[in-house]
Amino acid sequence: MATFYLLPSRDCLEVALGDFLAPLLPGLPLPPDTWDVVADRLASVAGWPGDVFLVPRDDLPADEPVGESLASGYGAEPGDRVIESGPTGPRVWVIPGEGEPADDSVTYFPGAAGAPATLRLIR
Repeated sequence: MATFYLLPSRDCLEVALGDFLAPLLPGLPLPPDTWDVVADRLASVAGWPGDVFLVPRDDLPADEPVGESLASGYGAEPGDRVIESGPTGPRVWVIPGEGEPADDSVTYFPGAAGAPATLRLIR
């Protein structure tokens, strides 16, 4: 079973990472693709398993349901878990099988039982 972390858009990720790094590195310019550079580096050294993926929201078509976009663009299958990051905390649901309704009723917060501990970048 794969786990897909649906993250905010790359623009939001860039701003958040820039806000974090600017006070640590005052006066030093950050590359325009800071999020991708940091995520690539983390993915290369963290030893994340191959079935956990990071997907920025803007990598998915806006006019298609998330589950269908993950299936067509990233190979998601029924039973795979999706963890959507949002301002009120993560929302967790499972990719439904053919003809099944989406089950997006499960929500947990980081550190809760069942929360995966590893990630992998999708590019």
